[in-house]
Amino acid sequence: MDLKELDLQYSPSRWSKRFEAERVIEEHMKIAEKASEEAKSSIPVEIGVQYGAKDGEKLDIFGGDYIPAGAPILAYVHGGYWQSLDRSISSYFVKPLFTSGICTVVVGYDIAPKAKMGEIIQEIRNAAEFILKMAVNLGSKSVWFAGHSAGAHLCSTLLARDWIESLQTNQRDLLKGLVLISGVYDLTPLINTYVNDPLGMTREDAEEYSPSLWNESIITQNVQVIIAVGQHDSPEFQRQSKEFYDKLVFKGNVAEYFLIPDVDHFDIVEKLNDCRFELTVKICNLLK
Repeated sequence: MDLKELDLQYSPSRWSKRFEAERVIEEHMKIAEKASEEAKSSIPVEIGVQYGAKDGEKLDIFGGDYIPAGAPILAYVHGGYWQSLDRSISSYFVKPLFTSGICTVVVGYDIAPKAKMGEIIQEIRNAAEFILKMAVNLGSKSVWFAGHSAGAHLCSTLLARDWIESLQTNQRDLLKGLVLISGVYDLTPLINTYVNDPLGMTREDAEEYSPSLWNESIITQNVQVIIAVGQHDSPEFQRQSKEFYDKLVFKGNVAEYFLIPDVDHFDIVEKLNDCRFELTVKICNLLK
């Protein structure tokens, strides 16, 4: 595949059937901002909880004492190709989860060019350890991590065997699953594209940080994985999702693959604010 085609395949906004590329991003930002503000104004939230030493290592915890004791936790990692967006506009899906008695944590992290890929992955692991410790202290029954686009990739790196095995047993036992939405799990096609300009990954970096290329280093038990992608995501996003699913199943993981009809890369998460949306229903049922 030549560079022009790669740039097209990894430009999600150019595949939407709803709007032109620039407008689909504008509309997504409006929807995300509005729904996130509504969530923060109507649901108890602790904003800017520091989980690490760096500026971006903060998270927002929704629900607080209004969530039943022992409630499951869903931690969400936003997208933005590791170089844009932040947690302040990434709580657009919290309302249906709160209504279902689920505690939601929205994770922030430093982005490129301030942080390189390896540093971003380490921040997500720091956040995961913080959340798992919190879950132990709260008596939570389970913890799931969900991510969209780059956030799906970052969540998928939590399948690293050495990281999971480094956790305390009571933390590891609470980590029940991942929900990966429209993600990229093999970073090597991005090396020569515009996406890599602020990241500066070498081929060796891309291979090291690609869970789809891991073999013995990927965990093969106890963590359920849901992989979802939109009908109007690009063929490359769909290929990456299906191939990662196939790899997980081959390695012995419990995994499910969903090609969600009539949605693109953006409204697949915008619709999470709708309690009737297929993926919202799936997530709520899994955690409950």
